[in-house]
Amino acid sequence: MLKRLPHPHVPAEYSSGGRLRAVELQRFLARLHDALEPVRPVPPVTLFVLDEHDWRRFTRLPYGYPFQRSRPGEGYGVFAPLRYPDRLLERLTHVFAEAARRGGRLPGPLAVFLDLMIAHEYAHAVAVAWGLRARVRWVDEFLANYLYMLALHRTDRELYAQARAWAELASRLEPQRRSLGGFERYPRRPLGEQLWFQGVFTLEAARMIEESEDRFVRRLLEAAPLTRRDLHRKLLAAEPGLKEFFRVFGEKVT
Repeated sequence: MLKRLPHPHVPAEYSSGGRLRAVELQRFLARLHDALEPVRPVPPVTLFVLDEHDWRRFTRLPYGYPFQRSRPGEGYGVFAPLRYPDRLLERLTHVFAEAARRGGRLPGPLAVFLDLMIAHEYAHAVAVAWGLRARVRWVDEFLANYLYMLALHRTDRELYAQARAWAELASRLEPQRRSLGGFERYPRRPLGEQLWFQGVFTLEAARMIEESEDRFVRRLLEAAPLTRRDLHRKLLAAEPGLKEFFRVFGEKVT
């Protein structure tokens, strides 16, 4: 049975032996909550910190990759492993070593990178709560990167700089398919390609935040809901600089 750690904004449930990690992650996500709350109220998001046995009760996803599961009116949840398995760390080491050979360097321990992904999943839950789920995969991923980077920029500039450095390293990878349309058609991309997209998304989000703080998300909230029919127009209206960004993926922009 999972144990509980109450909190008004980030209640936590954790496996046996996971109290210390649950407390640390709860504090981390609570800071993100406080950073995003001035934009729009953020409902409680439950944090689950699970060992491999308990993980299997909730998902068939491989143990170790953080994920979120959220439905408006039914609750919001972020799932994190109690510890990162060696097989996951080895895969990431191999991919980032390739990026480093292209001129980058590791900004820090891989566990820090993966904890940043927990923040990314928390941002997904916030986007769902705010009605910003576009159901276009690359847009949803981009928005999650923007929101968690915005929160870090407001709460922890040192960690923000680390997240930016990880993104810079990932952006040195060479994906076979760059198109945003292909992002939808090939959801099970190789890990290196996934990391390249996330890195490029994060760097663009950082540019926007450093130039105009939270203007982008406030404009999107005014333009919501985000539907496929007028999504492109609303994105460019909220941030005209995205026109140049789209060219990174070979997209034609009119």
